[in-house]
Amino acid sequence: MEEGVRELVRLAACPRGAEGNPSPETERAIERAIRHLERSGGRAVPVQDRDCPAGLASLAGGPRVVFLAGPWNHPGPLVAIVGARDASDDGCDVAYGLARSLAEQGVAVVSGLARGIDAAAHRGALEAGGVSGAVLGTGLERVYPAEHRDLQRALAGSLGLLSALVPGTAPTRKTFASRNRILAAISNAVVVVQGRDRSGALLTATAARGLGRPLAALPWDSRDPLGAAPHALIHEGAATLVRGAADVLELLGAGQGPEPRSAPRAVAGPASRSAPAAARQAEILQARGSAAMGDREELLWGALRERPEALEHAALRAKLSIAEASAAFVLLEIVGRARREPGGAVRRVGRR
Repeated sequence: MEEGVRELVRLAACPRGAEGNPSPETERAIERAIRHLERSGGRAVPVQDRDCPAGLASLAGGPRVVFLAGPWNHPGPLVAIVGARDASDDGCDVAYGLARSLAEQGVAVVSGLARGIDAAAHRGALEAGGVSGAVLGTGLERVYPAEHRDLQRALAGSLGLLSALVPGTAPTRKTFASRNRILAAISNAVVVVQGRDRSGALLTATAARGLGRPLAALPWDSRDPLGAAPHALIHEGAATLVRGAADVLELLGAGQGPEPRSAPRAVAGPASRSAPAAARQAEILQARGSAAMGDREELLWGALRERPEALEHAALRAKLSIAEASAAFVLLEIVGRARREPGGAVRRVGRR
């Protein structure tokens, strides 16, 4: 084993606070996972490395190595938008609109790829032609939840994906709690949109407070259980009440976040397209509308139905692979010709 890989295996096998020595079997399994990740375009990075998102090196009890896909080289601030998995339609609309507005102002939106608020925030940023990335509660090569496969692929091609877990690790309550702390650590501010009492969003908020990150929350009807988390944070004076992107931008100007790394490298390959290039492409697509669709997009759009169904069914009718259909669907979403429904089903927007 080369010295560089040996050191990565050691760091991954012995996280901060861990006791004892890992078995040779554990080390061999981690080595295999790292090599497989590298072959698929990802990488393992020590938290002290300049390629690692800022803020993790000083996270108490945090990882000593993280696993990355995508460039993670956005020059502007990172804002975490978090909230309930079982968010209301209004909550998802607010998260989507807030993320979209922030992305249009050059802010990268990060979240945890969960259902509800997280997914709405990711999509809002991407569909604005902006930048978004996800911190995962699973190993980097797992897709959870399964219906977010296309969204996860799109995020890998935007800011990227980050996990502190060895590739292949399954999700547990503990891994999601760790994800929430990492999400707070890499962000310049955290915004809680919706959440119940004792929710995961409150864990992220608590971590943000402990790290000195600016914390914001949106007010909801006090009788709504999904408003419990943001109302508690505002009532306790822990979070600043914000109404939209302008308030969040003002909070960013006054707050402190992780110190940025200097000149992080971009990773080669189509999945790590630069953020400005991606934004320019999305702006062109949005301006051109249907005229921007290529052959694959035309095939998929023609195969999509007006009633929701699994993307795999449309891909089969269009005679496209799942990978081709997934890439085409992202572009169709950007130009407003397709939509993903709650639960992951997809449908066509508009008629021929």
